Amino acid sequence: MPYVLRQEQTGEIAACIQKNNYNIDYYGVKQWDDEEEAEAQRDTFLNDLGHEHLGGWLVVKLDEHRVKVCNVKLKNDPTRVLTMTPDGALNVHTRQG
Repeated sequence: MPYVLRQEQTGEIAACIQKNNYNIDYYGVKQWDDEEEAEAQRDTFLNDLGHEHLGGWLVVKLDEHRVKVCNVKLKNDPTRVLTMTPDGALNVHTRQG
């Protein structure tokens, strides 16, 4: 089951430009297969994305279908930010600035 990063205060799910199986760039939710790997890479990954405040990012488990829904909501658009409420509702807004 995939693991993703969720910001505790804002609910943001970490996303970035990645390569798919066909070596094509896409914008989607960053996922790890292993919780320990996600924990170990969290700070470096977030720092590489330009996040200044690394605290409050939690490793959370999502099923594969849910990750796919997240990516559909992002629409391969880096200006979109995906958030997940504590009860699991997904919301999207456009990044300002």
